[in-house]
Amino acid sequence: MSHDRPTRNSALDPKRLRTGLLVVVGIGISAGIVVALLTDGPAVLAGIAKLPPMWLALALALSASAWLGQGLGFAALLERGIRGNLLRMTRAFLGGDFPALVTPFGSGGIPGGIYCLTREGLTTGEASAVITMHSLLTGAFFVVAGAASALLLPLQSAGSSAVVWGSLAAVVAGVGAIVWVALRPRRATAFLHRMLCSRATQRILGHDRSERLAAGAEREARQFAASVSLLLRERPGSLALSFLGLFSSRMALVVTLPVIMYGLGWRGALLPLLATAVGALALGIVSPTPGGSGAVEAALTALLATQTDAPTAAAAALLWRGITYYAEVLAGWAAFSSYIARGRKARAV
Repeated sequence: MSHDRPTRNSALDPKRLRTGLLVVVGIGISAGIVVALLTDGPAVLAGIAKLPPMWLALALALSASAWLGQGLGFAALLERGIRGNLLRMTRAFLGGDFPALVTPFGSGGIPGGIYCLTREGLTTGEASAVITMHSLLTGAFFVVAGAASALLLPLQSAGSSAVVWGSLAAVVAGVGAIVWVALRPRRATAFLHRMLCSRATQRILGHDRSERLAAGAEREARQFAASVSLLLRERPGSLALSFLGLFSSRMALVVTLPVIMYGLGWRGALLPLLATAVGALALGIVSPTPGGSGAVEAALTALLATQTDAPTAAAAALLWRGITYYAEVLAGWAAFSSYIARGRKARAV
């Protein structure tokens, strides 16, 4: 992979990503204003301001620990092991996840992850394997945690149940597609080739571009299947450790919501609140808006309003998103920018 790849790949174009960052922040601010106005703005602001520093620090620590959990998930998949790689892989996760957080449907996530991992010394094949398994294990988490959360929700949280089940269905569909490609690479590549070479696609993209895209997709599908098969066959223990890191990361974000709610003075049933957080995380992944910006703020406020008063629900939703999502967006932008600067420096030498 060449060092100037980000300028050639539209999903990783720094200018596009900066625009995406501004759009995401703009959507978040707009959604926050709308949510506050609909739920008694002064009361919402007062609720945000009254969160004690101790609870805020704990929430921030949980969010930062989630980044380390993702780094562990990456490092566990490396042949050279975790020692000396945890912080590097955490930085690679933040940098690689940034394009996913600021592009629709997370379209920049896979190329972003591969780009950042190769900047940490991995080959393209190794990086593809890590990103592939990370996607599968992420899906596995939501399949398990999402189903459990939906079953644990009480009847009065029917709205929460609908969001969790809907998001879970979308995650299952995505995981199913990944597994299908891994287990049936020939069928998958043939299907991709037919779709990309169809008359409809050629009318939209043009014949030559359609053929090039089909050839590229074929290569990626074969590499994808080979990487998955290698890890499943030869390193099952690494997969288990990677899943543990990913599971602890996601659970840290889930637990952050009750921490914020407790800091705001809420005292209620814990399980529905945890289930609501799982649903919000899943919604952020499957939402068409970048990182679920706007959609998660609105949906989470509505779901929390079934468990507490509206101003507290809005304050908790906005605080949770700021700590777990927007903080990662900013940290990811810093990490991704450092990789770009490193690539430019390498080209200049």
